[in-house]
Amino acid sequence: MKKILFIFILIIIIFLVGCSGSEEIPVEEVTVEEPVIEEVVVEGVPVIEELVTPITCDYNSDCENDLLCIDGVCGTIADLYNTDCDNKCSVTEVALSTSDGEKYNLKLGQGSYSGAGALEWQLMSFPKYCDEDPLVPIKILKKSTGKILSEQVLTLHKGDTSKVVTHPTVTQIKFKVTLSDVTEDCS
Repeated sequence: MKKILFIFILIIIIFLVGCSGSEEIPVEEVTVEEPVIEEVVVEGVPVIEELVTPITCDYNSDCENDLLCIDGVCGTIADLYNTDCDNKCSVTEVALSTSDGEKYNLKLGQGSYSGAGALEWQLMSFPKYCDEDPLVPIKILKKSTGKILSEQVLTLHKGDTSKVVTHPTVTQIKFKVTLSDVTEDCS
């Protein structure tokens, strides 16, 4: 579309130059400013991209371009948060419990494991966000003999419990995590 518009403008300019005298040079300068129209067309492109159906996934490996599999949809952590505001918050600590009967008070970046290390989980860091109920991302790694089999991200609000997370080779693992409390610092 851009190429066609550019070629069309170029043909018009050639036609005007060939058919006009030297007195009409200022008019040609106004015509050269027409690429502003292309900028308007370019601004319309993101609207089309927003209408694209999200790509569903089970694991990060199902996503392209360094996107993560977050709650079954390819995306980025930053896309989960509204950051366009004056009063921003950050999470300083979370309290959670697991289906293993463990209770934790952790900072972002910390985590633990289940099933003798076959399933590892870690709280992910995320940008400062507008003053609202924060969504806490948790990275889940499924391992076998130290090798990562798959990786995914689940998100929880305060009071939420995750769906059951299973393991491809250790069928006894049926892991769930509940986000009990979130401590925030807002400024």
